[in-house]
Amino acid sequence: MKKLILLFLITFTFFEKVDAEVKSQEIRIEKFVSELKLLQKKNNILGLSVGIVKDNVLIWSDGYGFVDSDRTVRMTADTPLWIASITKSFVALTMLQLEAENLINTSELASETPNFNGLCQWLSTSSLPFGEDLNCDSKITIKNILNHQVNGSPGTRFLYNPIMYSRLSRYLEHKLGNGIDFVEGRHNLLAQSIDRLILIPADMTRTMSSQWDRTKSDVYFDMGRGFTYDGNQYKKSPSPDRHIAGGAGIVSTVNDLAKYDIAINNGTIANSKIKEKLFSSAKFENGHNSPYGFGWYFQNFKNKDLMWHSGWDSDAGYSSFILKVPQEQITFIALANTEGLNWNNPLDKAEIDKSPFALLFLKTFIEGS
Repeated sequence: MKKLILLFLITFTFFEKVDAEVKSQEIRIEKFVSELKLLQKKNNILGLSVGIVKDNVLIWSDGYGFVDSDRTVRMTADTPLWIASITKSFVALTMLQLEAENLINTSELASETPNFNGLCQWLSTSSLPFGEDLNCDSKITIKNILNHQVNGSPGTRFLYNPIMYSRLSRYLEHKLGNGIDFVEGRHNLLAQSIDRLILIPADMTRTMSSQWDRTKSDVYFDMGRGFTYDGNQYKKSPSPDRHIAGGAGIVSTVNDLAKYDIAINNGTIANSKIKEKLFSSAKFENGHNSPYGFGWYFQNFKNKDLMWHSGWDSDAGYSSFILKVPQEQITFIALANTEGLNWNNPLDKAEIDKSPFALLFLKTFIEGS
């Protein structure tokens, strides 16, 4: 009898503790949502889709505002949106997986891809910041591009370079496909590889690796358009390119990106060796850490390591980010159909704590935990 009573007391105490933790989490999320809505209004975001993954479980996701400027269609966590540069994390992971299959070698020179030198010369003489100190005679590797270590002497400096990242689809089509002329106007080899290696095993049914995928016509027609805000009204922006180049191209939802996050964590789409690369910042040639590596930014906040990527397309009118805190096993995902999530992160640094949305999350769930 004493053993039964003791077992009852232990069980009761356990469930009482779990119940208290759940209630505390609910209160925290309720407060977070209240402040999140204020930030949405302040930053003129027409529609905002958000979610939180904790311990490999999507504990909360929702949408606020509208998909359209007429305010007739509500934004949800299942609304497909252009994720812009978050695409780079998919591309880097895909390249690492293809390398593990011995199909490519990221140590190969980018110059082996047709027309790469011509692009490099154009970029190096342009007024774009991505051409700064770009030496096209240097030995730039695919790995350098994946880690944004192209400018200056390759492997010695970090400078975010989306133009170079967008050449990766050409590299892959040249290496394994039908040539660089087959990148545009079709669901190209990079898109097909992302499908095979990430979307299918992670069961991301509401995600398109390119807008040429006819099997995802429902996602294409449900996709929310991007908008610009002129201080008075929301104006529909031009549609983004339909093919995936490398720097951008994926359309997804918050709920599907949660699946992506979980599938990375549990090894479904990244084995232990690849995960080790993904969860560590790349090294420079001198052995020092870069703030970026294989599709992710890295920085420290209040003694917690952060791992993140943002997306911003000023032409198409979208912004986004995914923020992981591995030590706490928690991830925050945010997508918007305007530029309101963008905080103009420097090209040579990782500063997601400058984002008011990310900072609100960190203060609520990391500092306040």
